[in-house]
Amino acid sequence: MSSSINIAILGANGQLGQEFKWMAPQYRDIHFEFYSKNQLDILDANAINNALSSGAFDYVINCAAYTKVDAAEQESALCFAVNTEACHSIVDALKGTKTRLIHFSSDYVYHTYNRFPLKENDITQPQGIYAQSKLQGEQILRGSGIPVLILRTSWVISSFGHNFVKTMMRLGKEKSSINVVNDQYGTPTYARDLAEKVLDIIQKIESKQIDESSFNDTYNYASEGIITWYDLASQIMTEKGLNCTVQPISSSSFPTLAKRPYWSVMSKHKITRTFGIKVPHWYTVLKGCLNNIG
Repeated sequence: MSSSINIAILGANGQLGQEFKWMAPQYRDIHFEFYSKNQLDILDANAINNALSSGAFDYVINCAAYTKVDAAEQESALCFAVNTEACHSIVDALKGTKTRLIHFSSDYVYHTYNRFPLKENDITQPQGIYAQSKLQGEQILRGSGIPVLILRTSWVISSFGHNFVKTMMRLGKEKSSINVVNDQYGTPTYARDLAEKVLDIIQKIESKQIDESSFNDTYNYASEGIITWYDLASQIMTEKGLNCTVQPISSSSFPTLAKRPYWSVMSKHKITRTFGIKVPHWYTVLKGCLNNIG
């Protein structure tokens, strides 16, 4: 492994970006450069080019994304600009360099149900602006010719930013009862765990433990197990000792602007087989996340 791996983190103030920032001091062999939106707006093609085109970075990790699924239905131009068009700018900046890109996508690109965990080569049928923007971003990157690893994740939770866990903790303190849908299936992805796995992959590539050809591909990553949002909410109340009853309801009783996938259970066999990483159970990562929130 080289004495120092240089990594640029885009979207450094988001959930995932902040987890990388929190973890950075633990990695003495890695030099991180963190770019928040204010420091480097991925919608500014010239700024992206100036920051990334020199080839100074071994890896660029793109944590920047538009993730407001319902708002995207009314802010489609902005959603596509961030999740799709910005991919063009990143590609243009990295062409001709040796920099590898790591990009995050979503379970929303699938929106299909075949009774089995979703595999990376399963059909994609994105419903809604957000889902479409994420898939189109993937397609731009895959067709670019630059080395890019795409990770599809689901139900991202973190000790930073706004997410389902923090919302449930707040509601659990404010209300005696809440309604949560029980017919959408998946598992959470703890952003800190995801960041650890990404850095593990990078170190294995750099130390030649893994063939470089494995990098340029698409992989699923989320926790193991199968639960609903209702299950997750109920467990949060139990773990935090909150006296709030969680009532199960159907998705039809809780209409949203954007259609949610009913089945977000993804197979992790490909990523575990390729990179030799272990995927934790959802209960383990939930406990870890809750402990770090306090």
